[in-house]
Amino acid sequence: MSVMESRRQDPLLRPAPTGVVVRTVDLTKEYGGRRVVDAVNLELPSGVISGFVGPNGAGKTTTIRMLLGLVTPTAGEGQVLSQPLGNPASYLPRVGALIEGPAFAAALSGRENLRALAAAGGLPISRVDNVLERVGLAERGRDPFKKYSLGMKQRLGLAAALLPDPELLVLDEPTNGLDPAGILQMRDLLASLRDEGKTIFVSSHLLSELEQIAGHLVIIRQGSLVFQGPLEELVQAQQPELRLEPEEAKDADLLTDIASALDWTADIVAGQVRVLIPAHLSEGEQRHRAAELNRRAHSAGVNLARLEIHRPSLEDAFFELTGASSGDVH
Repeated sequence: MSVMESRRQDPLLRPAPTGVVVRTVDLTKEYGGRRVVDAVNLELPSGVISGFVGPNGAGKTTTIRMLLGLVTPTAGEGQVLSQPLGNPASYLPRVGALIEGPAFAAALSGRENLRALAAAGGLPISRVDNVLERVGLAERGRDPFKKYSLGMKQRLGLAAALLPDPELLVLDEPTNGLDPAGILQMRDLLASLRDEGKTIFVSSHLLSELEQIAGHLVIIRQGSLVFQGPLEELVQAQQPELRLEPEEAKDADLLTDIASALDWTADIVAGQVRVLIPAHLSEGEQRHRAAELNRRAHSAGVNLARLEIHRPSLEDAFFELTGASSGDVH
């Protein structure tokens, strides 16, 4: 019997570590013999915003749907809010979710839709006006849903997710359809919910937004987990580099020779000379390295049109880990 098979047959998954809201062990989903989520081991910390990113088709939505009990895993186990993944009724009352575009009755107003959802879920009707206010729809709550813009529909979906006052909020592309002002409002709202102690798991293509609000990041590629941990840990692990551009293109080879003489790794990319800087060097040591190259280039008669220290962004780290094209994220 394989390790995975023994885990599937053992109904007593060991408790998640303290402070972990979602934990999975070898979570797997196959469709028609194709594995779309492959033995994913998640550990989401409580009280933070965890960003969930990956190229299109990486398995993000399928993973989310398994956590919400909408899709049955092919293999693996897990816990959500200390309850077994195989019994979603035990934890879903404490979870709010917005996935794949919310569905509401077109003829009813936003407020009437929420009142119907609250009544169906046995939730206090008094929550409706509160959540409409929180998502910025208080003044449009009486308008028919069919007249809502895409961004308003997204915000109403978030309001519905907030109705149970959830401990865990799971959001799939919550900024879809929002204009820049709406994105800023969503960012502030998620930050305020986090500050109230809620845990938020948010899938997004907007890496720039996640970089501003997420304290924890999960990256998936072709169904497999390639990174999870503090966001700053991922960025800091990427190697910075010096970027030099000679005034005369013919001097690029000479610049690489100068760097090589210092035992520094250098190559030429699109006319620029790029010199790798060890990640452990302090900012002062990085500046010293840049100054030394500048001095040696000047002594060799090379004029630099550009010299800068490039520190990798979250987007750089994402592309390195996933090999994704720039069209997958923004």
